[in-house]
Amino acid sequence: MAAQELDRVVSLPGAPSYSYAFNHYSGYVTTDEQLGKALFYWFFEAMEKPDEKPLVLWLNGGPGCSSVGFGQAQELGPFLVKKDVPELELNPYAWNQAANLLFLDSPAGVGFSYTNTSFEIDPPGDNSTAHGSYAFLVRWFQRFPQHKMKEFYIAGESYAGVSPYS
Repeated sequence: MAAQELDRVVSLPGAPSYSYAFNHYSGYVTTDEQLGKALFYWFFEAMEKPDEKPLVLWLNGGPGCSSVGFGQAQELGPFLVKKDVPELELNPYAWNQAANLLFLDSPAGVGFSYTNTSFEIDPPGDNSTAHGSYAFLVRWFQRFPQHKMKEFYIAGESYAGVSPYS
């Protein structure tokens, strides 16, 4: 639990100044030490009773489209980027009203996720993406063990629909 506290977001520039009814966490999970791969995530607890709510992993696609930059910031996440102003606003239709939301930038090279070897970026392929996502989930659940036994759903659009994770 100490590792997850290190990822807790306590200040977010541009976010509404009033308090909101959920905790959120962001950070990196190393998925391959040898290649220096780490995937970036942003996790939002459900607004009410997060211990009783399911966990939804949201993936955008391409591959090449950030789940954080698009799915979270423009569609279903709790914070939307305002147009023409460098600020965030609360999304009245955010999915974390009903579930805990985990946004993953995958594969390495997408969004804030990275690798220290350029050959891993172009092209990653389904197998590489699946292995990286699996390694991410195993390590993320080690960091957030309270979510291990919850109902778990994988959702997304575009490349996420390929579902090489099963």
